Amino acid sequence: MKVFALCDVNSFYVSCERIFRPDLNHKPVVVLSNNDGCVISISEEAKALGIPMAVPFHEVKAIVNKHQINWFSSNYCLYGDMSQRFNQLLKQHCDRVVSYSVDESFMLFEGYQENFRTIGLKIKTHLQNTLSLPVCVGFAPTKTLAKLANHVAKKNKKASHGVVDMTVESTRHYWLKQITVDKIWGVGRQLSKALIQQNIHTAWDLHQADPATLRRQFSVNMERLILELRGTACLQFDDVPASKKSILNSRSFGHTINDIQDLKEALAYHVSRCCEKLRNQGSLARVVSLFLYANKKDRDYLYRPSLTLNLPEPTDDTGTFIQAIEAGLQQIFRPHLGYKKAGIMLNDLVPKTCYQPDLFSPVKTRPALMQCMDDINLKYGKDSLKFASLGFAEKWAMRANAKSPNYTTRWSDIIKIPA
Repeated sequence: MKVFALCDVNSFYVSCERIFRPDLNHKPVVVLSNNDGCVISISEEAKALGIPMAVPFHEVKAIVNKHQINWFSSNYCLYGDMSQRFNQLLKQHCDRVVSYSVDESFMLFEGYQENFRTIGLKIKTHLQNTLSLPVCVGFAPTKTLAKLANHVAKKNKKASHGVVDMTVESTRHYWLKQITVDKIWGVGRQLSKALIQQNIHTAWDLHQADPATLRRQFSVNMERLILELRGTACLQFDDVPASKKSILNSRSFGHTINDIQDLKEALAYHVSRCCEKLRNQGSLARVVSLFLYANKKDRDYLYRPSLTLNLPEPTDDTGTFIQAIEAGLQQIFRPHLGYKKAGIMLNDLVPKTCYQPDLFSPVKTRPALMQCMDDINLKYGKDSLKFASLGFAEKWAMRANAKSPNYTTRWSDIIKIPA
């Protein structure tokens, strides 16, 4: 019998900051979004003091100062590295692991005879002892139920010790009657409203509903969701998400930019990130769009130019796109407007394996060079090898006034313990 599990790290960003700062354990901590804008991760202690999620930081600054709450800028290098370590440890406890997001992963168990609650407690202990990451684990016969089991484990940490096993039918039925329909994976706000109008208020109500009837009213996905709640796996463990139809990378600047050279470096950075994603999914792009936001008044930008450029042939070569956007920037740039944001979008994507290039195409293709760059950056860290167009000063970089060191990915930041 196949059993699915979802393992989720509690307050992941906060937990990562606490790994190398044990003095912060049991103290209120918050982590902020890009440019120190909004609260995106909070500890239980900070939540108890009245700090909500997704609130702009300036709105809770008084509470932070009053209670001396520790706050950090986002450290994505640290979080990404700890996420990889988290998944490596999970692989020691199950047959297969698939990462769902940076802080949660699905696990697959086939033919296990051991009690799953015991397995879950072992996983918790192992992750706590090796990475100091607190987790919750939910077991169930389907991915949808595993998500719900994890949700129950997080909401009832003390009673469940962070582990809930819904492979037992009686346990599953009990919890389905307690969970409101809007908490089900894949049921959004609008869909939950529509279901409530049909007198479906809980996960159990949906479990009891007629799949064929709701399929006609909604879609085949609703029928699959009901079957998943009944214990019939409709979502395969290793379902591969469809390739993206467009790729976007953008970011607000830490301060106002007026120099065109700084804008070139920012756009070159964004196009490099887009091309890495493009190559990772095995695609080529023919169209690149660049956009700028400038001259901000109140909450609106008065100048928001954009330009779309078509290449003669689709490609995944970063250098080709950099040349295109540098030429495009010359057309839309106006000096002294105060630019606050820039971004790149790649469109008209085609699979690399299915495209036959033109023998006489003027577009450069350097697959060996691109592969070499990707391999080096994967091994030694992002932008260890990069195009000179990206520059080095990064005057356009985000504001990060309280970023922690890259404890695990930069030699100079590794903690040193004197003999």
